[in-house]
Amino acid sequence: MTTKCRPIDLCLERFRAVNQTQPRAFFAPGRANLLGAHMDYNGGVVMPVALSKGTYALAGLRQDGLLRVESLQFPGDVVEVPMADLKPGRTKGWSAYVEGGLWTATQRFGQLPGLDLILNADLPMAKGLSSSASVECVAVLLVVNLLGAAATTEEMIHLAHAAETAYVGVRCGILDQTAIFLGKSDSILMFDCLELTREHVPLDNKQASIAILDTGMARELASSAFNQRVAECTRALAVFQDQMPGVTCLRDVSIADFARHADLLTPTLARRTQHVISEVQRTRDGSAALRRGDVAGFGAAMTAAHQSLRDFYEVSTPELDAMVAAAVEVDGCYGARLTGAGFGGCAAALVHPEAQSDFAAHVVQRYAALTGRSTSVQWFAPAGGPLEIAI
Repeated sequence: MTTKCRPIDLCLERFRAVNQTQPRAFFAPGRANLLGAHMDYNGGVVMPVALSKGTYALAGLRQDGLLRVESLQFPGDVVEVPMADLKPGRTKGWSAYVEGGLWTATQRFGQLPGLDLILNADLPMAKGLSSSASVECVAVLLVVNLLGAAATTEEMIHLAHAAETAYVGVRCGILDQTAIFLGKSDSILMFDCLELTREHVPLDNKQASIAILDTGMARELASSAFNQRVAECTRALAVFQDQMPGVTCLRDVSIADFARHADLLTPTLARRTQHVISEVQRTRDGSAALRRGDVAGFGAAMTAAHQSLRDFYEVSTPELDAMVAAAVEVDGCYGARLTGAGFGGCAAALVHPEAQSDFAAHVVQRYAALTGRSTSVQWFAPAGGPLEIAI
């Protein structure tokens, strides 16, 4: 009988090769957003779930002021840099995300004397599952714990967010970091990005499983059209603010407001606004459905959200469209949509547990027929937030 090797165990093998001190181990989950796409920077409501897979980090102090970090996802690419030299824009490589988390946390709580850090992940990378935010969150957590700092969850959320915006340079909202730090098993987080209120809405695991469907198409967030979408929404908002001084974000624009002023928008800005307005209502409807135990109603809102992301926000791809189409053909699939910002990556589906086998078989076969590509189906459960773990 063989024993499955944990991701953290592989980190330990590498760590022992460079550092003989007793390391400490940390984990941060990934996340999938099930409703509320591109709502965080538009002041809307989002419904993400922290996933049961994510990023593992093994950390040990050193005394020479050096940061040495390697990721088992990038074998042979070891980054060594003085801790004092960490600064925004230092690198655009994979290490920018962990450096960003270390930089924001040490700026806030004090410097480390040096650090050996080994990363591993069982979460697909660059697939819309917040693998980068997972790295940022685990980096912030390990600094806090290694320094024994008295940090609140809110502080850690904002430090991890600053890692992405200030250090990496991606104009993102705070959704990913919030969803990861506030993860809770057996529930979906409902987060109001304007009022900053949070609610955990129960998801009955006996009724629904979360399937993550990999298109096989990677996405590069910072070099994609993500920043362009943010800028387009900013321009659309300015148009409405000229006409309606009380508007603070696109979430404040009603369907009637849009109809009155749509002629002032370019066709592109009109489409972006249509998505935001309709997604605000879909998220309200979907959350209400889930509260009353109507998983099918929530799933229908997911599928409608994908159609809006495809037609109005234009962040889907032919592969994502094919994946969603294949998923919703299966009896027992409540709904499906792209997850993350789009532009490739994964789709998420809610599936009745008894349909898992038929669902996976159909999606693999049908996606290959539609695209000529292979795919994989991974099953996840809602998870808790980042934590220090026993080795």
